[in-house]
Amino acid sequence: MLCLLGGFIADTFLGRYLTIGIFATVQATGVTVLTISTIIPSLRPPRCTRDNAIICTPASGIQLTVLYLALYLTALGTGGLKSSVSGFGSDQFDDSDPEEKSQMTNFFNWFFFFINIGSLASVTILVYIQDNLGREWGYGICACAIVIGLVVFLSGTKRYRFKKLVGSPLTQIAAVFVAAWKKKHLELPLDPSLLFNIDDAAEGLKMKKKQKLPHTKQFRLVFYLKTSC
Repeated sequence: MLCLLGGFIADTFLGRYLTIGIFATVQATGVTVLTISTIIPSLRPPRCTRDNAIICTPASGIQLTVLYLALYLTALGTGGLKSSVSGFGSDQFDDSDPEEKSQMTNFFNWFFFFINIGSLASVTILVYIQDNLGREWGYGICACAIVIGLVVFLSGTKRYRFKKLVGSPLTQIAAVFVAAWKKKHLELPLDPSLLFNIDDAAEGLKMKKKQKLPHTKQFRLVFYLKTSC
């Protein structure tokens, strides 16, 4: 759900670059707070020993507040980051250029490769470090990795391509269904070529036309949007 929120904010208000920068900072803050809570004794309850494993000291209100703050910040930052980072990567390539289209394919191959490498390291190396050295080391490594990644990302600001905001796809989809519902009383032509298309309005202009989906007997409600009022 937070990924949907982050994607909506990126497409409608901030853009993917600012969304990545802001939410990565939020994520780094959350993991840093989580790391600090494992280092400072007053921010976590004492460990249960084998002698009194049944009777353990519960966490205080302040300790729970710090814990939930760290978890919520981490979740919020992760949601906003995941929703924009892959899209921002695709913005750096022009899919109409064969060379850049090939480069984009290579980019996403390496992108998902390193995602899987990170996932593998998180359930192996970091788990080993947390079990043998302490959770503060595991969380601290994660916090440092996020900060380093953010610095590397910001260092390439002058080289990035930025696309104009076009609005959230969810808003556009909702507008399509509302407009189609308002025109539901109109009759659809038997010939699909008589329906209005965006490219028809720009006939004669040297613009790249979008690929059109073939007309079917399903989802005919949407076709009302292409009829004249």
